Amino acid sequence: MHDAQRRTLLDIALSMAGRGWFVFPVMPGRKWPPAWHREERCPGRGPCGAGHVVPETLATTDPEVIERVWSREPYNVAVYPGKSGLHVVDCDVRKPAEPAGPDGWDELQTLAADRGGPLPDTWTTTTPTGGRQLWYATPPGCRLPCTVKHIAPHVDTRGWGGYALAPGSVRQDGAYELFDDTDPPELPGWLVQASLKTLSTAASAGKEKPVAAPTAYVARAVAGETDRVRAAPSGQRNKALSTAAYALGQLVGAELLDLAHARAELQAAVTAWNTPESLAKDFGVIDTSLRAGSRNPRRVNRKAA
Repeated sequence: MHDAQRRTLLDIALSMAGRGWFVFPVMPGRKWPPAWHREERCPGRGPCGAGHVVPETLATTDPEVIERVWSREPYNVAVYPGKSGLHVVDCDVRKPAEPAGPDGWDELQTLAADRGGPLPDTWTTTTPTGGRQLWYATPPGCRLPCTVKHIAPHVDTRGWGGYALAPGSVRQDGAYELFDDTDPPELPGWLVQASLKTLSTAASAGKEKPVAAPTAYVARAVAGETDRVRAAPSGQRNKALSTAAYALGQLVGAELLDLAHARAELQAAVTAWNTPESLAKDFGVIDTSLRAGSRNPRRVNRKAA
C-alpha cells in the first residue's frame, strides 16, 4: 500500500512538472510542512552552504530530482504558483462554528458580478473540506503575493511565497481532487487588481502624515481624474494615466489626499481597461507619477477644500 501510494504521488509530481509547474515534497498525509528544515535549524551545508534556502527556491521540474525525492516517501505534492507562472484563488467553506452565510465560492461570484468582470473556467481542484481552488495563469510582468482574507472573508490566494497542493495529495480527512481540467487562462484583470495589497504601505507609513477622509472637493477631483483614465482610448492611455496620477499626487503632497487611497483608485481605473498584459507597467506609471506630483504640492484654498 505504502509503495503504491508513493508511486501514485510520484506520477502526480511528474505530471505537474510536465506542465512546467515547480513542485516540492510535503510531509506524507499532511498539507504542511514542506519536507525541509526551518531557518532556525538550518545546518548550513548542502544547498544551504551559502545561507538558508527556502523550499520555493528548491522547487523543481527536473524529473530526475523528482524521481529521487519521491522514491523515499509518499510525499504530498506542493506546487509553487509564483515560480510556475500561476496564481491560485482559494475559496474556503465556512467553519462549522460560523453562522450561516456565503462561502468563498459564493463571495467570489458576487465580487465578479460587482466588478463587472469575467470569472472564466479554469483548472480547478477541490479540497478535503469541500472548498475549491481556481488555478489561473499570471499575466506577464505581474508578481502577485499570497493574500489571506484580502479579496473576501473566505477567499485567499496563493502566489509568490506560498504553495497549493496538487490533486491526488491526501490528508487524514480526505484528498485533493481535480474538478476541472481546463487549461488555465490568464487571471482576469479585475482579479489581478483585487489580489494586490494596494493598502500595504506600512513600510513608509511612519514617514507619512495621516490624512483625513477626502473632502467633497478632493472626492470630486479623484472621481474626475479616474473617470478620465477609464475613458481614455487606446493610444492615449499612458498620457491620461500619468497626467491623472500627477494631479492626484499634488493633492497627496498638499496633505489633502491619502497616498494609498489615490493609488487604489487609480489602479481600479486602470483595471477597467482589461489589459492585464500591461498592468505591471501601468501600476509603475501610477507610482512614479504620484511621487512626482507629491513633490509639487497643489496650492489650494483650504476653506474651499
